[in-house]
Amino acid sequence: MGMKTIYYKMKPQRLKGQLFLSMLVLIICPLIVLSVYLFNEFEVALQDKIVAQSSKGLDQVQQSTEDLMSLVYKTLVMVQNDSVTYDVLTMPENYNVLERIDLLEQVLKNIDNSIFLFNSQMVYYTLLDFHGNVYTSFQPEEMLDYNKLRSENWAQQLSAERPYMWIANDPNYVSRNISGSKHLLTLSSTMRDTSNRPFSLARISIDYDSWFRTFVRSDEEHQYYIIDKAGTLVSSFNSELVLEPDVLSFFPTTSEKGGFYFDQGTDSLINYRSIPQLEWYFVDVIPRKVLFHEVYVLKIRFFSIFIAFIALFIGINMFISYKFTKPLTVLEKKMSSIVKQNLKLTIPERNYSGEILQLIRSFNQMSTDMNTMVKLLKDEQKQRELVHFQMLLSQINPHFLLNTLNTIKWLAIRKGDKDIPDICVSLGNILETSLHAEAELIFLKDEIKLVEDYLLIHELRYNDGLDVEYEYSSVMDYTLVPKLSIQPLIENAIIHGIAPLKGQGTIRIRIFTRDKLLFIEIEDDGVGIAEQSVKQRGRSRKGIGLQNLKDRLHILFKEDGKLEVIPLEQGTLVRMQLPYLLSRPYERS
Repeated sequence: MGMKTIYYKMKPQRLKGQLFLSMLVLIICPLIVLSVYLFNEFEVALQDKIVAQSSKGLDQVQQSTEDLMSLVYKTLVMVQNDSVTYDVLTMPENYNVLERIDLLEQVLKNIDNSIFLFNSQMVYYTLLDFHGNVYTSFQPEEMLDYNKLRSENWAQQLSAERPYMWIANDPNYVSRNISGSKHLLTLSSTMRDTSNRPFSLARISIDYDSWFRTFVRSDEEHQYYIIDKAGTLVSSFNSELVLEPDVLSFFPTTSEKGGFYFDQGTDSLINYRSIPQLEWYFVDVIPRKVLFHEVYVLKIRFFSIFIAFIALFIGINMFISYKFTKPLTVLEKKMSSIVKQNLKLTIPERNYSGEILQLIRSFNQMSTDMNTMVKLLKDEQKQRELVHFQMLLSQINPHFLLNTLNTIKWLAIRKGDKDIPDICVSLGNILETSLHAEAELIFLKDEIKLVEDYLLIHELRYNDGLDVEYEYSSVMDYTLVPKLSIQPLIENAIIHGIAPLKGQGTIRIRIFTRDKLLFIEIEDDGVGIAEQSVKQRGRSRKGIGLQNLKDRLHILFKEDGKLEVIPLEQGTLVRMQLPYLLSRPYERS
């Protein structure tokens, strides 16, 4: 089944259905597609904007972390270069215990306040000299044990080749009354003097959970996490939500330092940045329902209003189409029944207005015109039948006349008469042409031949007292003219013009074209119309030849067929006008 067949089967047959289908295809569907496209574009633009804002926040977190690590390292250098610290850690015997603790606390406090300002309570120092002494700036969770501390990983992994290292997830060793975080960010190092000789071990830890909570806030729109390279959740920054395993499993497989992607499991946008030194990823999770919540609400409102508008629009258009198609339905029914009522049917105009009223008026006018036209056609048909009847009357049984003429011709030939056979042949040609009633138009050359046959009869009658002149071009030989249309004019000129004369008479036959019309003029120098009219007043039978020809011309050519009689000073001019019709075979030749 072709597409065209499917289209015609689905196409509504009624105008109302076609109007609705056009409105659906050309207006409603494009509006829906355009609206969906614009909302999608708006969501993409909003997503890009939120991703840009989230990336900016993560970049700030990344920069702050790097700045924090730089400050911690700077603190380590300052502690290492401090002379009081050096004296206390290298020569503890010069001070008693309280003096050493007091001196180191003062040094650390001054350094801490000068670098970390108001966040010094989040920085924890641990110093181990090589004389079995431990110094801290905080209250530890457990009793300090020098040998235990020296055996821990952060102290054991330090060496000449590795003078310092960062520990991203150092278990929290500070009293829970001070810090409730599970892990600390720690920088451990071997402190050395100017001769590069180690004189102490130092551990500086940051409570990064407390640190980042001061400027990173997880909320419904942005949920921040720290995930390490192994895919372990390090911190959730006040977020109580648990990350899906699919999100955590992404980070061990990626080598990108930053980017974003959509996680189908959580239906969220995942934006992340890495801290290579710590092998951490700062992650911002933005739920899609929050990301596009405003767009979703706006979309619901828009499409609710849009559907209401479309429903109203459809209702109005259906009402208008009903008002428009109802008169058409009336017209359809009226036109179906107009034939049954002989075209005599009109529609009342009082119930309509505007264009519909004009349409109704046009229909009524058409019905009236059709009635008039039918009447004219009937009258014309009656006239045609009358003319045909008159032609039949004028034939007077031509078969009998032809047989009679043939008999006369052979009798005259037997007796040796030469004129009578010629007359019989000419008259026979004329009668034989009249037999072909179905052929209304003939070639001009054939019509001229009939005229010549007719004139031959009269020339013998008038003993060469009749002179006939022809003025026309041979190009017109195949012009179509009504059959036996020139002969009646010649007959009229001879009988009513030349015959009453006592001397020689002349008939001129002129044929010419002008403005796509053919003109045939028959001019005689006979007695004229006025004298002949006086002689015909007493005739009981009026001539019907010219009137018959006028009727034939009107039936054949309407307004282009005319016949006029023009009186002259000497004689009469009869002019016949008809369309110039040149036979196609003649045109091709």
